[in-house]
This record gives sequence, C-alpha cells and structure tokens, in this order.
Amino acid sequence: MAFLNTERDGWRLKLPSAPPRLDDARLLEYRHPTELPMLWLALVALAILLVGAAMLKQKAGLLGVAGVWMAMIVTSLQAVTHNLLRGAEVTPTQFPEIYRMVQELRQRFQAPLVRVFVVRRFSFEPETLGFSAPYTIVLPSVLLDSLEGDRLRYVLGRALGRIRFGHTRIEILLGGDESTLPTLLSWVARLRDLIFAGYRRAQVLSADRAGIVASGVTAAIETQIIISVGNSQAHQVRSEDLIEQSYQLTRGLGRVHALLIKLASAMPPLIYRLEAMVEWAGLPVREPGQA
Repeated sequence: MAFLNTERDGWRLKLPSAPPRLDDARLLEYRHPTELPMLWLALVALAILLVGAAMLKQKAGLLGVAGVWMAMIVTSLQAVTHNLLRGAEVTPTQFPEIYRMVQELRQRFQAPLVRVFVVRRFSFEPETLGFSAPYTIVLPSVLLDSLEGDRLRYVLGRALGRIRFGHTRIEILLGGDESTLPTLLSWVARLRDLIFAGYRRAQVLSADRAGIVASGVTAAIETQIIISVGNSQAHQVRSEDLIEQSYQLTRGLGRVHALLIKLASAMPPLIYRLEAMVEWAGLPVREPGQA
C-alpha cells in the first residue's frame, strides 16, 4: 500500500512497532487483554444483581434471569436439530468449498467438532452456539452472497475462535443475544446488554483477532468494511479517509459522544474495530476492495 499519513495535529493512529508473527498454535494467547478482566466484572455484577434481587424479593427479576438461562440452555441443546429443520448443512457434497475451509481451520485451530448450516437470514452476523461438541455455526445466506475466499475464511475463523475462547459457554451464563431469546424475554436481553456491554465488546475484539490469524489483517479489514458499507460500495472506501474519521472522533464534543455510544453498545462500532485490528496486527497491504 502507498504511504499513509497516520498522524494528525498531535494525534497518531496506534500501530505495533512490528506486526506480530502469528502462530495458529498460540491462538488462545491472542485473546484481547480486556476480555478476562471484563468477564470478572460481568460475573461480579451478575452476582450482585442476583443477591440484590433475592434480598429485595424481586421474584419477577429472578424469574426473568432464570427464563433467560433456560432459553439459552434449550437453544444450545436444540441447535443442531433446529438448523437441520430450517437450513442446509455444509457437507463434503453440499457447499464443498465451505466444508473444506471449515476443516482446514478446525485443524489449524485444534477446534472441536462443529456442524455448519446455511440459513436464509437477513443478517451479516453468523451464529455460534453450543456448550460442548458438536458446536453449531449458522451462516446467513446474505453473508455468503457477499464474501468468498479469504474474506469468508475470516468469518469462519472468528466463529471457530469464539468456540476456542469459550464464548459460547459464557453466553449461556450471560444469556446470549436477543435474537436467540423468546420475544417475552427480549427486555431482559436489552438490560443485560447494557450491564455486560464491556465484556461483549471484548469478546468481539478477541474473535476479530482469531479471524486475523485465519486470514490476515487485510482480509479482516476488507470484510468488516463490506459488512458495514456494502459489497458494491466497499471498493470506494479509502484508508486515508478512515484514518481521518478516526481522528475526528478524538476531537471536541464528538469525542464525548463517541465514548457514550461505545459504552452503551455491546458491539464495537466499525471504526473502533478497525483501530483495534491495526493496533494489534498492523496496516493492511492494500486499499480495501482493491483485491
């Protein structure tokens, strides 16, 4: 990539002194450094909430939490059967390219057995479910319509990384996401997301690192841009302009607004995810969408 100006008026984009030499066998060492501290904070907060609800005899709150846990346990236990009913499984003869990619990454990451399904869903976020093998990965068809090659490898690497990091087990404890819960319990999910947003953001950044290990930082950044702005529009995105956006988010009132939005979001916004990627793995080798 041509020289990029990563400095603006006393501000500098954070970059590693040297890009890390990534090793599949060290995947668990690449967990984002904030994830475990945020997990402990989340568990302490959960314990305080449960003890407080019990002391105040808030039966509705306790029943809501119990309902979330039961819903997640049932969802995990039924994941394979549910997706056998609603979608098409990835097998050596059905979606063979995806099957080969999954097997390659399972071997590289020493991941347990997984069942992968393609389902027509209007979402760009795969589902990863399970407490033990076989785990389940659900790939929305709209995602597969937009990605192939190393970009798809990034998505699958993220999903398998989540399994290796233990995210699917912790999600049962913290209640998963709103889409996996009955409508009756969606209010609990929104409250939970606000309380545990810090840990969920750290989970996302850890999974992003697994995706980078699987495919490289260039494919990782390109994929996130395609998901955020669209497949047809991604080729018009320029690194210099993204760096300028990052700089603007550190200035004046915009800095405060950006911080408040980040703290309230369980999913890190695009710019923060790209910043975390290049801070850890360095700049991409080409402009987004210029493959």
